[in-house]
Amino acid sequence: MIKTAFQIIAIILLFLMSCKNDVNEPSNNGPNKEPEIPGGPKFEPPDGECLFILGQADEGYMEAYMNKVRKNPAPAGFAFYTSLSNNAVQKDMPRYQAFLEKYPDTALQLAIWTGERQWGNPGYYLDDIVRGRYDVNILALATACKTFDRPIYIRFGYEFDGAHNAYPPDKYIAAYCYFVDKMRDLGVKNVAYVWHSWGVAPYYGNNDYPQYYPDLSGQPTQELWYPGDDYVDWVALSVFGIGWGDLTTNTVVQWLITFSEDHGKPVMLAEAAAIKTSGSRDGSWVIPNTAWFENVFELCSRNSVKALTYINVDWEERNSGSTWGDTQIQNASPSVIVYWLENIEPFIHAGPDFYSIIEYNP
Repeated sequence: MIKTAFQIIAIILLFLMSCKNDVNEPSNNGPNKEPEIPGGPKFEPPDGECLFILGQADEGYMEAYMNKVRKNPAPAGFAFYTSLSNNAVQKDMPRYQAFLEKYPDTALQLAIWTGERQWGNPGYYLDDIVRGRYDVNILALATACKTFDRPIYIRFGYEFDGAHNAYPPDKYIAAYCYFVDKMRDLGVKNVAYVWHSWGVAPYYGNNDYPQYYPDLSGQPTQELWYPGDDYVDWVALSVFGIGWGDLTTNTVVQWLITFSEDHGKPVMLAEAAAIKTSGSRDGSWVIPNTAWFENVFELCSRNSVKALTYINVDWEERNSGSTWGDTQIQNASPSVIVYWLENIEPFIHAGPDFYSIIEYNP
């Protein structure tokens, strides 16, 4: 009888605790709370706000912008590159960390190179990732990210739909998901994952590589390469020169923005520069007018665009094959410099409130 009595009391206590939880802890899908969007941390500013990120890769060009255009406040973040091969991660990440430590309250935007068609069969590097060939370097990257103690936006396999990369959709999705799963399994909490399109009609190499690209019933869109909402935190695109035309009417750009809105993802202009589009080299060329900037700032005024990465470099100085000119703000015509300063000022920059604005908790 005593044993039975204790059993009855235990059942009653469990029942009461269950009732308490029902009253005080409503379901996440209840009427007072919107369902959460799948994915990881976005480190996303509020609607109507946009981050300014300075690119790319070369600290000298970044320092030139800081010293000659605007140093205080610093940009919200800085853009760099690495790859998973040749111990690049082990070489690059300490350098990037040393640079960022000079600019507290900033973010890192990091692009992960994953091969180009000129070096092998389409998706050859992506296959190697899925086979585990670069697991050691993914571990090194995860370890480094956790030591940065700042938000990081990773663009894995950037410009996945560009003809220069020629990534078959199935191979890209498999490698992207493999990489994100590995990073999450290794306990990385301070990374948002960016799905970065070339921003033009996607390359689908059915004619060039029919064995890698199955026949389609219709025209390809970037959705063929989409890894899924659980794996994507930002939708990104590149915007170079006047070749993209009016961004508010450009069909691919607008498709990507609509797609991002439908999936509840913020948009990042992950690579952007007012390049020369003549196709010929000219070492004296600088940005002549504000036409490209007007186009880009108009796009950034829309709520879904929440980050702009401007590439402040002299393309022809460092690359003998480039015809893109000098896109450094400080070397542009005076009217461009004034226009830039007026329009970039409202963007989110580094500062003591930056992390709270994007809901990053160190």
